[in-house]
Amino acid sequence: MATIKTNTIVPVATGYIEVSRQYNNGDGTGRYITYTYRGSKDALRLASADWVAAGGKYQINEDGPYSTATVTFAGSQIDPNAPLSPVDPFQEEPTTRFEFRTEYIDASLFALPYVRAEAKRWVQTYASVNITEADYYAAIKLAGEDPKNNKLNSVTLNDITTPAEIFPVSQFPLAHQLVLRFSRGQDSFQTSRVSLTRVSSFSARNGLPATPPIISSIYTGEVLASRNGFPDSVKIMMPKPPADLNLTPDGTVWSWLKTNDSTSLIIKTNQVERNETWTFAAWDLFAYPLNP
Repeated sequence: MATIKTNTIVPVATGYIEVSRQYNNGDGTGRYITYTYRGSKDALRLASADWVAAGGKYQINEDGPYSTATVTFAGSQIDPNAPLSPVDPFQEEPTTRFEFRTEYIDASLFALPYVRAEAKRWVQTYASVNITEADYYAAIKLAGEDPKNNKLNSVTLNDITTPAEIFPVSQFPLAHQLVLRFSRGQDSFQTSRVSLTRVSSFSARNGLPATPPIISSIYTGEVLASRNGFPDSVKIMMPKPPADLNLTPDGTVWSWLKTNDSTSLIIKTNQVERNETWTFAAWDLFAYPLNP
């Protein structure tokens, strides 16, 4: 932060003069310059229209023999010696920072990789019965909701009932453990996922982002980084899909989905701050198209 001051007191022909300017650019929010003007209240009120038109924020103090105005301009394109000069806001280079965050969520017990593995093995064991993994999960939920015995029974498919020993404990122990947990109301566990946030600071000339599409696309890490110009330091930290295939349910792909795109006006610095967040998870291809 730097401040330039002048000792001039008598206003010039415009009716006001600049008495100081303060540069700020060290707090990670981008450059903004605060000017202090002194002059007659009429001259400062008249000049305020030009300050607003140029994207400035002002405050006038009319106490004392002369009025003072504090005007803040932000953005990389501002000419410190001519802050009212016209600029193209779309050509502005924002100040950007990145944040990785861990979000904790509740996930179904059926999402555990070793449970998925047992469900697939169960289907393969009784391939001739034409059962699916959905039948495995449904049988466990129904058994867990049974208030009398809370144990696995046979499975009925197309009016055909399978033998009761279709879930032998020796082959499918997890199914029986899941029944016990469902019977006492435990159907989820805490897990986590990673989100990447890009915070961009613009001058107040920039407004809200474009309206997002109704159905968002998902992106692989390589495509997301390439399209958004992420620096190498961010690319290195982006997580990769897990090697265990049981962590990727059928019809899903580990990818990035934009889960937030919002802006806010920072009154103090006269800047617009845009927050974009992408979340890494196994997103369903039925709901989200994969953008190559």
